[in-house]
Amino acid sequence: MTAPTGDPFGRGLLVDNGDLVFSDGQLAEVAGIANLVQALTLRILTPGGSDRFNTTYGLDVTQAFTRPNSTRMVKELLKLNLVGTVGADPRVSAVREVTFDDDPARRAADPAAATTARVSRKWTAEVHVDTVTGTPVTLRADVEG
Repeated sequence: MTAPTGDPFGRGLLVDNGDLVFSDGQLAEVAGIANLVQALTLRILTPGGSDRFNTTYGLDVTQAFTRPNSTRMVKELLKLNLVGTVGADPRVSAVREVTFDDDPARRAADPAAATTARVSRKWTAEVHVDTVTGTPVTLRADVEG
């Protein structure tokens, strides 16, 4: 999406649960930091290689979930892929941290989520990034295999 003058995060079409949003008969737009969050979330939710026009777009989880890996190794592979996927956006200056709902600090806050993650191999990832303007952003996305 294009960046209007003075807005390094650009603007795009608003998406809600995978669908374009209409407002007063027009396609709704999203701009600024909300556009960045939406774009990064969509990038994470798109399976890696599924965009035939940009095969490097999306999150590749095949190494994590198609091989016999321990839980620790699956999480490390997911972290690496999340960092690569989110860090590929030019509006992101750094990926500071990736945590999952069963990580110790987050487990203390929500023990039930940690148990669900261990049993189902489904985690909610939090990706903490710094933007090109220095604004910190936290993304939340479910990752499962």
